Amino acid sequence: MLERLLPLLVVAIVAPSQAAPLTRIHGEVQTAEHMTLPADAMLTVELIDTTPDARAGRLARLALATRGRQMPLAFELPVYAADLDAARQYQIRTTLSSSGGELLFTGVQTLSGDASSRHSLRLTRAGEQRLGASLENTYWKLVDVGGQPARIQPGEREAYLLLLDGLASGGSGCNKLMGRYTLGARGQLTVGPLASTRMACSAELAAQESALHAAFARTTGYRIDGATLELRDGDAVLARFTARAIR
Repeated sequence: MLERLLPLLVVAIVAPSQAAPLTRIHGEVQTAEHMTLPADAMLTVELIDTTPDARAGRLARLALATRGRQMPLAFELPVYAADLDAARQYQIRTTLSSSGGELLFTGVQTLSGDASSRHSLRLTRAGEQRLGASLENTYWKLVDVGGQPARIQPGEREAYLLLLDGLASGGSGCNKLMGRYTLGARGQLTVGPLASTRMACSAELAAQESALHAAFARTTGYRIDGATLELRDGDAVLARFTARAIR
């Protein structure tokens, strides 16, 4: 099915290794639901060594600009053959995002059998995999920020936060938010700074957006209790979110 391979800009990164021949992991991705992808969507495919030792980490990464093409999307991920060992554990991690960095779909599949065989990857809407189980890859709906309950403007998406693989995306209830985050030991967390779109907001939502940016800037850690996420600065609770499944 190589004739369907995206004739696009391809950026591939493979980890340094001994002088060894390259092999390629072939496959295609499909979403679990029908959705027309935006013209600026970016497909990213990574090969991750998940074996629990010091060698574990990312072995290869491929980025494809879809340029309006739709599912299924074919890919070839180059990887050093010497990096593949039948005694180790691997995953193929896939994301679809907009050019602005908003996560759309994600998927993880264990690499089993012959790496040269064709792999079919099924993606689900970002944040849909878990409900309240993990800081990352969970859709967190804003409950309150700066001591004020979350506000929703009719016709606008609720304020939310989604964290995955160092990429933070979300919304203030008016504008989209995009940036980076960093996890540290013992529940340490830093978020942003986050860029935002520049839609005109009501006074209430503008105040909420400002409070969210301030909360993210002050965040040094987090706490999860069941389906509730607290962003914290020491013992001070800056914002609360609740895990919600996407329908």
